Amino acid sequence: MNEKEAENHLVNVFNGNLWQAQLVQGLLEANNIACMIENDTLSAVTSPYATLGGEVWVLVNNEDEEAARCIIKQNSIESPPFN
Repeated sequence: MNEKEAENHLVNVFNGNLWQAQLVQGLLEANNIACMIENDTLSAVTSPYATLGGEVWVLVNNEDEEAARCIIKQNSIESPPFN
């Protein structure tokens, strides 16, 4: 992976249910951090059934990871335990 690809690599900064992930997404976007929500089935954007009762992730660009984690921590948003 070259330096440019490393900058654009997506990293997971939050795991939770859909409504928590959407809350985190809104906080990050309000702080000018681009992000997306995804799960292991399909993208939450492309399928209304993709996140039924399952865990979803909030992904950000590698270069925004530290700032995103700081915003999540400052707002006391924690990932719930999943079985």
